[in-house]
Amino acid sequence: MFDAPSIYVEVILPLAVANQYTYSVPEEFVSRIGEGKRVMVQFGKQKIYAAVIRRIHHEAPHGYTPKPIIQVLDDKRVVNDFQFRLWEWIAFYYLCTTGEVMQASLPSVFKMQSETRIIFNPSFDRNFESLTDREYLIAEALEIKGVLSLQDISAILDLRTIMPLVKSMIDRGIILLEEEAKDKYKEKKEVIVKLTSQATDEDFTGRFLNHAEKKSPRQYDLLMHFLKIKSELKERPVTRLMLLRAADSTPAILNQLIKKNILMLEEVSPLQGPEIPIFETIVLNEDQQQVKNEILSLFDTKPVVLLHGITSSGKTEIYMSLIESLIQQGKQALYLLPEIALTTQMIGRLKKHFGNHLLVYHSKFNENERAGVWNRVLSFDEKRDVEKYQVIIGARSASLLPFCDLGLVIIDEEHETSYKQFDPAPRYHARDTALVLAMHHDAKTVLGSATPSVESYYNAQTGKYGLVSLLKRYADVPLPLLEIADMKEETRKKLTRTNFSSLLVKQMEEALNLKEQVILFQNRRGFAVMIQCNNCHWIPHCIYCDVTLTYHKKDNRLKCHYCGYSTDQPVKCAACGSPDLRLRGIGTERVEDDLAMLFPDKKIARLDLDSVRSKNALQHLIADFERRDTDILVGTQMVTKGFHFDHVSTVAIINADGLIHYPGFRSSERSYQLMVQVSGRAGRKNKQGRVVIQAYNPANPVIQFVLKNDYEGFYHAELEERRKFGYPPFYRIIEFTLKHRDEKKLEAIAVNLHKDLKSEFGSRVMGPVQPVISRIKNLHIRMVLLKVEKKAPLQASYKLIHKALDFFKQEQLNRSAILHMDVDPY
Repeated sequence: MFDAPSIYVEVILPLAVANQYTYSVPEEFVSRIGEGKRVMVQFGKQKIYAAVIRRIHHEAPHGYTPKPIIQVLDDKRVVNDFQFRLWEWIAFYYLCTTGEVMQASLPSVFKMQSETRIIFNPSFDRNFESLTDREYLIAEALEIKGVLSLQDISAILDLRTIMPLVKSMIDRGIILLEEEAKDKYKEKKEVIVKLTSQATDEDFTGRFLNHAEKKSPRQYDLLMHFLKIKSELKERPVTRLMLLRAADSTPAILNQLIKKNILMLEEVSPLQGPEIPIFETIVLNEDQQQVKNEILSLFDTKPVVLLHGITSSGKTEIYMSLIESLIQQGKQALYLLPEIALTTQMIGRLKKHFGNHLLVYHSKFNENERAGVWNRVLSFDEKRDVEKYQVIIGARSASLLPFCDLGLVIIDEEHETSYKQFDPAPRYHARDTALVLAMHHDAKTVLGSATPSVESYYNAQTGKYGLVSLLKRYADVPLPLLEIADMKEETRKKLTRTNFSSLLVKQMEEALNLKEQVILFQNRRGFAVMIQCNNCHWIPHCIYCDVTLTYHKKDNRLKCHYCGYSTDQPVKCAACGSPDLRLRGIGTERVEDDLAMLFPDKKIARLDLDSVRSKNALQHLIADFERRDTDILVGTQMVTKGFHFDHVSTVAIINADGLIHYPGFRSSERSYQLMVQVSGRAGRKNKQGRVVIQAYNPANPVIQFVLKNDYEGFYHAELEERRKFGYPPFYRIIEFTLKHRDEKKLEAIAVNLHKDLKSEFGSRVMGPVQPVISRIKNLHIRMVLLKVEKKAPLQASYKLIHKALDFFKQEQLNRSAILHMDVDPY
């Protein structure tokens, strides 16, 4: 009788290790293992990790005896085959490891390791009588220490296999992972006000109003305000805060109407709004229907279609109509947005049409909620519950969800840099990743933008993608009137008021007198870009980074926007002792301050990273602006991200020159996109808007293309520049970034890397160069750039890169530097 062959598993560890590792499977776990399930394994002498099984086989590894797996964590797989294929593509293309992709993809509650810390669940009543002997030992140790690692628990119990016990205690609500506890906040709910079913009867409401007008005037006033706001907001909910502010009323008056069964309260998520179980059909106008038909026709031959639609042309309705058709086929759809925190309006619009079909995935969710979304998307194939969760809307990370039957991918504002992950690895681009995801599912993809990226438009022009244009605004609303304010001339004639041209001041006054709203765009936060000594020109710098410190008036401090370092505002020059320190450059705080002096009776709000740090600050700020409680909104590029405001008539770009002269080959493209996108916020309903662009060099070609609304002209000019100097879409760029605390050692290491790459790629290698910001967090930085022709075979190029890096890492000195690789940097 022969022994059964040994069973082994190849696992992916959540680490930046190049290989997958093989472990043996003890007989007790053989019936429970499966590809895509998590297992606890020991890696190294003491470390324990939750790894994912990639392959099950009978091949014993050569050269070492495999360790046994410690525990199987899942009854069902948490990663499907589509995910594995996508992970492997990301790891290959972006020159990282599968473990790094796994670490970025899985919600934290799926990732456990020996350092994972355990605490009591706050809801546990500390009743130890219900615990087993081993559970009691853990609970007793937690009472004394407060926090235990998995290694601590293993030592206390003198057991290697502790995960079943830990998992049981988590499931029974006794303990929590500390990481989970940090994120397990009770989500702040938004309280909305609704009419009761009784109050929807018009006769009843009329009788009550007649009675209340005489007997309860404050209740009457509050109810009238509610009906007025409800009429203005249409399908959007009326919040309690909104109603009480508008009516200048109190919760006590509202409670009286609730007691009389006129109004009722309901708690909803501020991001998702109330549950709407309806499924409203999207009605397209003639132009939109034609575009939709063109897209569907192109799908017969092109899996990817670029929709070039100008701002406010109605692209969103086309996306929703395409999704509606897909839902009826019982498939999943992915709707990607550049930044979910800035698209609460979009979630509301989609929820209105798709109700419970819609599932949201974004960074504002805690890890338990993220895991819940992951499981719902993954289990779709098993349940085929076409009544729920077919449409997933999310930001960058939503492209990494475990889809089972994806039919359509929508990538809105496909040009946005927010789709690119900068740190840590994998430094993937969600747009390109979603395209590959769609290809694996044989799904169709729509890329949408008013200002497409040069690469996407080139792919459409050369036939790789289909191209559809929508160059007329919805309801024939005219494009905004763009005007230039020559700041050099205005300054010479002394016409400016603070940082505003006479043209802009005039436009703002006209808009505000008509009770219209204004948006001002300044792509710098803080009050002043820097402080400078007027005597010797000394400028305070960050002590950890090679950047000037930005002055923030609210805190009266200088801050570094890279590492967070801050210091008090100096009273005299540190170099010459002069007290004559001047503020240079303007940020959003300064613009807000200047506006308060010009328009003291107007409500001004600021939208930038500093003003929306608290969890619901953004939602309240946008809600106030939508209700017209705010007259003027000042912001950084956050104001350009897909907002729809009906009453904005005037938009201004405070400093166009600062956008254009940013270093990098994409600066012209980015500045064109930003100016067009922010201009699109003006005049979006029934009236032509006005846009003022302030610039010291109004003749700059980029500004002229914006003024003419000439995307084609801009594209061809930019394409010629890219062709001439060897940039995308003609070349693939790979950026090698080296960091080290010792600048001299870094110089030598960078020269070595350049030499090793040059031996394989010749003149395609450039550098090493010192970037504009050459030190961050006390790490000096050098960069080497590799340009490879797009037509060059990718696998062969990457093989040469790995060969050069293997040679580079042989020297001990070179291994002391941190090396990052970024494919297609943004």
